[in-house]
Amino acid sequence: MADKTAKWRTGGRESLGLASLLVALVLFVAVNILSQAWLKGARLDLTGDKLFTVTEGTRSILAKIDEPLTLRFYFSASLGKELPGLAKYAARVRDLLGEYAALAGGKIRLQIADPSPFSDDEDTAVAFGIQGIPLDQTGEMVYFGLAGTNSTDDEETITFFSPARERFLEYDLTKLIHNLANPKRTVIGLMTSLPVRGYPGTALARMGRGRPWQMVDQLQQLFDVQTVDTNTDEIDKEIDVLMIVHPAGFSEKTLYAVDQFLMNGGRALIFTDPLAEIAGRVPAPGGGRLALASDFKRLFDAWGIEQAPGVAVGDRLLARRVDAGTAQRSQPVDFLPWITLKPENFAAGDVITNEIESMNLASAGSLKPKAGATTKFTPLITTSPEAMLIDTEKLKNRPDFFGLIRDFKPAGVPYTLAARISGPAPSAFPDGPPTEEASKQDGDGGDAKEAAPKVEGKEKDDAAKKPPHLSKSKSDINIIVVADADMLRDQFWVELQQFFGQVIAIPIANNIDFVINALDNLAGSDELIGLRSRGVSQRPFERVVDLTRAAEIRYRATERELQTRREQTEEKLSDLQRPGQAGGGKIILTPAQIEEIDKFKGELLKIRKQLRQVQLDLRREIEALEARLQFYNIALIPIGVAALAIILGLLRIRRRRQRTETEALG
Repeated sequence: MADKTAKWRTGGRESLGLASLLVALVLFVAVNILSQAWLKGARLDLTGDKLFTVTEGTRSILAKIDEPLTLRFYFSASLGKELPGLAKYAARVRDLLGEYAALAGGKIRLQIADPSPFSDDEDTAVAFGIQGIPLDQTGEMVYFGLAGTNSTDDEETITFFSPARERFLEYDLTKLIHNLANPKRTVIGLMTSLPVRGYPGTALARMGRGRPWQMVDQLQQLFDVQTVDTNTDEIDKEIDVLMIVHPAGFSEKTLYAVDQFLMNGGRALIFTDPLAEIAGRVPAPGGGRLALASDFKRLFDAWGIEQAPGVAVGDRLLARRVDAGTAQRSQPVDFLPWITLKPENFAAGDVITNEIESMNLASAGSLKPKAGATTKFTPLITTSPEAMLIDTEKLKNRPDFFGLIRDFKPAGVPYTLAARISGPAPSAFPDGPPTEEASKQDGDGGDAKEAAPKVEGKEKDDAAKKPPHLSKSKSDINIIVVADADMLRDQFWVELQQFFGQVIAIPIANNIDFVINALDNLAGSDELIGLRSRGVSQRPFERVVDLTRAAEIRYRATERELQTRREQTEEKLSDLQRPGQAGGGKIILTPAQIEEIDKFKGELLKIRKQLRQVQLDLRREIEALEARLQFYNIALIPIGVAALAIILGLLRIRRRRQRTETEALG
């Protein structure tokens, strides 16, 4: 009876095991089917910098795509084999593009191609302008870029994914998609009191002093640049970004127009100047004299920003060298207010200042946030701590170059020369539009302007068409302020050369690149403006780097000491072997000299042995550290899992045995 009962129980357990296995299989299939339906596109990003998690700004832009876009990703497999680092980066780009396609809800079609030599994929890559680079001496070209098109055949490309821009990968991809989804050319409203368009048809133009600035020509190649009258009372809604250069003498109605443009969601790039040096050298476009200073104080107060009045920034470390001598005698000297900025003076991680290597500024002002401001003040360009504020009166006409250096007293803190202003802001005109009387006066201390003849009917119609007054911004304002207008002049960023009758512009600084980056960034959506740099995928083991650095410091000190002793010993040995020579060209040495030479040779061998041992110890310590980490990351976890499985198995066997024994006794 007991045998039958045991067999029945054994058979029951086998049937139960088979049934459990069948149920597990059904559950596995069901979970996969349900996950495909419910968890499609779900991802878990465990990287430290969330490299594979797109920002809310990107998600918003992808959600607004109206028409289908096609993205063609080109990566040569042979390039990945030769450069494994690029293969890893390409995998990140491909994964991020896949994430974009999943989030776009079918509005992005992703194509991945390996443009092998002489293939159709290579032909299309070249046709799109993807940059090919030679892989070896055979001339084989490899590619790593992206081409995007929309339904109207507009094209946007990233010619080559440079690892140097990996921090800006999401920004570059999102910008490309945003431009394809919004293909209309960006309209820039250029508003300035300076003669940036030159004096066409005048004597100045014939003398070569009145030609347009190269800045305007460069912008017209990329944007639709429209001139905005400095006496306007309304900014056209078609303008995407308002570029204001040296806003001196603007009337109240013009200030109000700028204010309301920004309150309604407009963006602006503004160049003020405590001393626009060009203003004292050329006449105003309409005649008269140009104002030397501009600060936009009324609007700045509302935006929570302040420009130090009547002073320019001088920097001892960044000062440019000029000739303070005469035609007969040259005398080089550092001119403190003329500065050349270096990479460390630009904000790290901002797309505007990325890859900007140098900029030349002249008599720039200092910016700072006002107490209690509702906006966010983000510095983009700063000086070194070896800087001070200089009264602009000392810089007019012919300044005392050496006196400026003699009186220089650094503040010990950097000054901000350019900043991004963002966030909610009140109107500079809380009580509404300026009165007719106030509109006749210049907003920045200029002369009164003659009012236009009144036309009652037209005034009423115009008033009815104007949008209602906004006492605060509808959304966050986005403004970039640079406290220098002279940086836009040809003299400070470009050299012009004649080449077979044509004028060739050769940049000597990145001034115009900064301007284009700023306009490009401001012209994007609020989501695109909000994107910042992300982390890089190739992250080193920080613990390894720290330990390696500590070991190197410890051993390198000993190594340097031994190398110094070796060099001294070799020098002494060389001196001993340089006595006078006897006939036949043979060196005659005394027994004492021979003994001393043998002594130094032995010392030299000893030092070399110690030096080799130090280098060997350094290599062994680093290799041991790497081996331990490899063991922890590769072997320890599997060993731990296996040990846990063995322990659980033993416990299960023990429980089963105890249960069997209990049943047998029962």
